[in-house]
Amino acid sequence: MKAEIISIGSEILRGQITDTNANFIAKKLVESGIDLEHISAVSDYPESLLSTLKLALQRSDLIITTGGLGPTEDDITYQVIAKALHLKLIKYPEAEENLKIFFKKINRTISPSNLKQIYLPEGAKIIINQYGTAPAMILVKDNKIICSFPGVPYEMKNLIEENLIPYLKEKFPPSMIKKSKILKITGLGEAAVNELIRGYINKQTDYSFGIYAHPEDIQVQVTTQAPTEKEVEKLLQSSVNQLTKILGNYIYGSDEETIEEVVGNLLKTKKLKLAVAESCTGGMLGEMLTRIPGSSEYFQGGVISYQAKIKEDLLKVPLEVITKHGEVSQQVARLMAEGVRINCHSNIGISITGIAGPGGATEKKKVGLVYMALADGKKTIIQKHQLFGNRQLIRIRACRRVLNMLRLHLLGSGFTSSYL
Repeated sequence: MKAEIISIGSEILRGQITDTNANFIAKKLVESGIDLEHISAVSDYPESLLSTLKLALQRSDLIITTGGLGPTEDDITYQVIAKALHLKLIKYPEAEENLKIFFKKINRTISPSNLKQIYLPEGAKIIINQYGTAPAMILVKDNKIICSFPGVPYEMKNLIEENLIPYLKEKFPPSMIKKSKILKITGLGEAAVNELIRGYINKQTDYSFGIYAHPEDIQVQVTTQAPTEKEVEKLLQSSVNQLTKILGNYIYGSDEETIEEVVGNLLKTKKLKLAVAESCTGGMLGEMLTRIPGSSEYFQGGVISYQAKIKEDLLKVPLEVITKHGEVSQQVARLMAEGVRINCHSNIGISITGIAGPGGATEKKKVGLVYMALADGKKTIIQKHQLFGNRQLIRIRACRRVLNMLRLHLLGSGFTSSYL
């Protein structure tokens, strides 16, 4: 079976949003043993979508669309699918009922424009959207399967996992089950990772490997297949174990895990409290930590000490230290971490101070210079990093470096990057 994904929305083609939907669906299709051959992005214009659909119907057996199911004028997916397949749009009472329930729940009246969402191509198997207003569908016509889902990632992911994947597995049970695992690595570059693991991967015949560089980390993907779920999981775990032996604590997580989630779990397990002091990151570190549900169990709070006076008043960094060494210095980073630990009644305090740019640099202190510190009441450790990228990227990388510093401290394994 040949599959194709069509992502619908002019905002994708304008670069206003990143199409994460196609990435998610592609992974799910691969796991289901279905060959994905094409991914397209198309605008909201009816003629463009119609020509894209007609091409997909010629070359693919399974077509999955996302987007264009809403109540506005440019939401035209069902109308165009009906035209391409020479079908009528008909009213689906179950879609209307779901719309009434949804609007009653939020105490609002259904607007006339919302009612267009209850009309789908004739013969469709409707999928009620309990996460929003736009119903999804699975439609079989002339031996082609056309599936349409909302473009909102949260809605799309849940509807596909709960409806499309079970449907495909039942209708087309794979002869081989294919699965992948992603290992996330920090503290090493792409070339260094390749050097470390290429001896191992070159000897493997039951796996395929990919090494991918991302702004935030390096990822190694392991893929294998076997006739049963149990066998494929066993094969996958065997390779993951070998890669973990080689890469050790450079691996911070896997698949959807984030470094802030990993750190949060370690703090929770060890029953430790954390506080943060930030300068150049402007609250980003605290925001990352509190993204995680349940972070109140370990996160005490933080201080955004952008100005010297705040460092002095709230973190007890003496003004003479700032005057002598500068706000971006190991001395100030140390005192920030120690001060926030004490003032927030925490087991651990971490700090970041640096020059995110584009201004603020001197001959001795370039844009991207960042000092970070970790204080646990027994010792204080300071790291110096020269980061690269634009202002936002430097801030993100600084947060991730200090979180990795904390992760390694909690694991009791020391530090993998240069420190003072």
